This record gives sequence, C-alpha cells and structure tokens, in this order.
Amino acid sequence: MKRVLWLALYFSIGYSHAMAWSGRFSAECAPAYTTNRVYSHMQSPPYATGGAIRMHFGGAYHLALQEHCSVSLGLSYALGHIALTHATAGSAPIHEAYSLNYIWIPCLCRFYTSEVKIDTSIYCKLGIIPSIHLPARATSHLDGPAFLTKRPLGCFILLGGGVKYDFSPTNSLALGISYCWDLPGVMYKKDPNNGPIDCYCHNNFICLDICCLF
Repeated sequence: MKRVLWLALYFSIGYSHAMAWSGRFSAECAPAYTTNRVYSHMQSPPYATGGAIRMHFGGAYHLALQEHCSVSLGLSYALGHIALTHATAGSAPIHEAYSLNYIWIPCLCRFYTSEVKIDTSIYCKLGIIPSIHLPARATSHLDGPAFLTKRPLGCFILLGGGVKYDFSPTNSLALGISYCWDLPGVMYKKDPNNGPIDCYCHNNFICLDICCLF
C-alpha cells in the first residue's frame, strides 16, 4: 500500500510540474486605428466622421495544447474613439466626438507553423474578446444631452497573424497585425418618433500587435 501511495505521489508531482511549465505569461501593447460604422433607419441618420489612433495594452496567460497550438486568456485596457455628425429638425448638423474606454478579456487560440528559420515561426490567431464599457468622455463641445447611448457590455471577434521569434526557450517576441470587429455595436439609440432601437455604431480596431512572452 505504501508503494502505491509513493508512486501516486511521484506521478502527481511530475504531472503538476509538467502543467506548471506548459504555460507562459505575456505583456502586450498594440497601437490601433479605430474605425466606426453607423447603421440607422432614422429619417436623419448620423454619420461616422473618421477614426483615430488609439491603443490597448495588458497581459495574458498562454497554455500550450500541442506543439503548434495554444490558447490564452488575458486582461487588457483599451481606448477607442467615436465621432458622429447628426442633424436635428430645423437646426444645423451637430458634431460629437467621444473617447471610449474598455476592459477587454481576450480569449484567443493561436496556431504556429513549424520554424521557417531557427527560432522563428509564423502564427495566426482568432478568438473572442468580451468587453466591459467604461464611462465615455466627450471630446467636443455638446449643446444639450449626449447622442451616444452606450451598451454596458460588448464582444469583439479577433482575427490576426504575425511572426514569433524565440530569444530563448522561455523568452519570445511576437509582432503581428489583427482586426477586432465589434459584433453587437458599442452604441444604440432610440428614435423618439418610431420607438424601437434603430441606430447603432460599431467601433472596430485595426491593431499592430507587440507581445513579449516569458
């Protein structure tokens, strides 16, 4: 019985060590260009008036499933931007701009090729990013109540790729490009004449990904 217990303890310790060494942490920073898309059935619909340079940064834990596949769970702080022009009856168009703030929880899967050079591989990544919308800040002068009505929660779909270089068995640098599509839209607005929600805006991101794994 003692031998069985010692064997079970030995294999459990070996398994715990294997699990401990199978994961890696990362620090990530991504300058981004935010683009806005507005959809509306209002008689005088608002229009997006261009994007802006923003960024998101944070960290993640990467768990290797196989030699060329890993999953990661992270936490990031993201900055966004919305600029709208809309008209009201009998008045000039109103321009509004807002600085957006998000908490992102990226859940991603990465697929790596075999090495194209010594310690260098190409990867693609895809996944979802649940987001928490923090209070927005108006960056242009507003007369009257804000037109923007934010959802409290959101979700992005991410697709991207890049190159990973291994400096050592435990340290790597990854550079890539990704696109984050705002699936439900960050904004909605009710038309007081029609009642139902008929105006919403998507705040999408085109990101230059910089990731250090250790």
